[in-house]
Amino acid sequence: MITFIPGQVYHRINDIHEKYNGQRQGGISTPSDHPVIFLFTGEQGTQYGYTDGFHHDGTFWYTGEGQVGDMEIIRGNLSIRDHQRNGKRLHLFQYVRRGEVRYIGPARYQGHHFEVGPDRDKQPRKVIVFELALDAPEDGAADLAPEDADPSATRLAKRPLDELRRAALLASMADTPPSVRQAVSYSRSTVVKAYVLRRANGICEGCRAPAPFEGVKGAPYLEPHHIRRRADDGPDHPRWVVALCPNCHARVHHGVDGQEYNKFLAGSVEHLEHLFSQSAA
Repeated sequence: MITFIPGQVYHRINDIHEKYNGQRQGGISTPSDHPVIFLFTGEQGTQYGYTDGFHHDGTFWYTGEGQVGDMEIIRGNLSIRDHQRNGKRLHLFQYVRRGEVRYIGPARYQGHHFEVGPDRDKQPRKVIVFELALDAPEDGAADLAPEDADPSATRLAKRPLDELRRAALLASMADTPPSVRQAVSYSRSTVVKAYVLRRANGICEGCRAPAPFEGVKGAPYLEPHHIRRRADDGPDHPRWVVALCPNCHARVHHGVDGQEYNKFLAGSVEHLEHLFSQSAA
């Protein structure tokens, strides 16, 4: 399994390409021997008309490849569009300095649209903008990214708690029609994460102690954890996600009583969500 930690900085060549191969330059790297596609974004792309970043709906807009003339759905652009059909996982990184990138998270293609922007020669051309949903990381050490690693979660955290809960429950419905999912806009994992952190209100939902420190954004630092592992088809649903301090999170994954503690958390969150549902009725 290929696993990166959201928010952690990696050396593009030593930590990524030396291990998994793929093109060592450019924004889209497609290793032939691994089921992954690496996407790199950074301010240097603005000279070619690239303006990547989080959109107001929580999706990440990523500009396709092609420096001169109209962009087309070929090569790297085609690999992004068809990544799920081809069994490939998108991994999104952002440059922080020369040769070093911060891992934003795993992503899914949701769609794309065309804009008009300048090419390398300052000539107007058709630009492909991919709309990516940021997923929760592969289950294991990381679970969901803390709020500090996800700018869209920071924006969502300012919404009223009842509104966040409704959005999280709606986003979690597997049979929600596409038109309704689009209205919700935010990726499932992002909105559930934001709601769970707000639900906890700075208090670990395991040991009930205050968060041990503040994150870089000034908010109490807690880590969302899947009670049912995503690798076992565990859902991104408020009922199955809990906000834990780093100590309790490590206890679940590495403690001698980790499995029993996880069961305790399941019962605790079930009771908590039952109370929330009654108050919302």
